[in-house]
Amino acid sequence: MQARRVVAYAPRTLEWEIIDLPDTPPPGKLLIATRATLISTGTELANLTGITADRKGMGPDWRDKPLRLGYSLVGTVLAVGAGVQGWSPGTRVSGAGSHASAVVLDAARCVAVPDEVSDATATFGTLGPIALNGVRRADLALGETVAVIGLGLIGQLAGLWARLNGARPVVGVDLIARRRDLAREIGFDAAFDPGDDAAARQELARWTDGQGFDAVFESTGHPSALVPALRLAVRDGRVVALGSTRGAIEQFDLYADLHQRGVTLIGAHANTHPAQANAANRWTEPANRALTLRCIAVGDLPVQHLISHRVPAEQAPAMFQLLADHRDEAMGVVLQWADS
Repeated sequence: MQARRVVAYAPRTLEWEIIDLPDTPPPGKLLIATRATLISTGTELANLTGITADRKGMGPDWRDKPLRLGYSLVGTVLAVGAGVQGWSPGTRVSGAGSHASAVVLDAARCVAVPDEVSDATATFGTLGPIALNGVRRADLALGETVAVIGLGLIGQLAGLWARLNGARPVVGVDLIARRRDLAREIGFDAAFDPGDDAAARQELARWTDGQGFDAVFESTGHPSALVPALRLAVRDGRVVALGSTRGAIEQFDLYADLHQRGVTLIGAHANTHPAQANAANRWTEPANRALTLRCIAVGDLPVQHLISHRVPAEQAPAMFQLLADHRDEAMGVVLQWADS
């Protein structure tokens, strides 16, 4: 069968390409018709705008290495490859698929979508586990204080997961007022503007008695945010680098900001999930994906509030342009695939 997929041959440009997919997927794979995909406002935009390390050095012509975006998909199984157990055509599925009308994915990494979960909210089946993995790596205890720097999709999800893990209070930090308002709406105890130094100091004193936060999640991916994150942490606290940082960290004093204060810096990326469940950690990416969908189903993870746009997939180029140029005008953008 044929499918269509978004592709970039140059920075900040998107086109459509036609791809051929097998009617019968290879062993261990699923052929899936896409119902909806979610745009990642972090990694995908960083790549499309050319600020990642591998794209930055490629110049304006990417035809030798085109960029194919997308990893947050919900669809319907069309066909099942040999050796695949537990799947049948017609089942709704969540997986790490690209922005395409149909995909072939590894069955072992896909999870069935509960009936109670809509297509739009099920698209959070990839970003949810990314944030949850970071919260798990922080090893939160009931009543610990948490700050989340950067209230994009990953930051909002990290705050929600932190509260579900017993953190109190959970405080957000972001320059964009709309994001701060949204954080308060979905359950953050407070959110403040880091650009207002006086107000920021008052908020910190109010929520931590001037001691700093037990755990800080740096969710912007901007290199300038890491040092402030380290300084928000209490002595012997933890800082989780959850956003995919682009570029070198400047004005970082290893001794004063980290070593002397005993702060633990934790790297958390999608690939830091365990590859296989084991006695020490059974929370693989598919396991966290299944939990994300269950929490959405019962209302513990109100991701519907994070969706600002639901548009036909044909508008993908325009929506990526909107996000690249006016990040404050959109949050979660769901692309709906009418031909699926």
